[in-house]
Amino acid sequence: MTVSRGDFQLSLEQRRFRDLITPYSYLTRYWDWEARCLDEPGLEQAMGVFSHGERIMAAFFRNVWCGSDQAPLGLVDAVRTLDSEDLAIIVGWMRDPFSP
Repeated sequence: MTVSRGDFQLSLEQRRFRDLITPYSYLTRYWDWEARCLDEPGLEQAMGVFSHGERIMAAFFRNVWCGSDQAPLGLVDAVRTLDSEDLAIIVGWMRDPFSP
């Protein structure tokens, strides 16, 4: 299933991902929804100035989008660092994983 606006289309999984990341305004600027791509070099550069928790969330969203398991995302580190809302995002995805 896709949503169309002119030539603009997102799959159901891409819409789900967009909805999941929307509250993280410091991250959404690195996703181009019309092109359905991530500015990975820009995100990597920005991660250098993010807080530790922001880096973990950035790595989580990048890994989900890319379907990879790149650092700096460690489960124990995430549990020790993130607040309950951020952890709920990760746990929710782990309970019902999807690939955009």
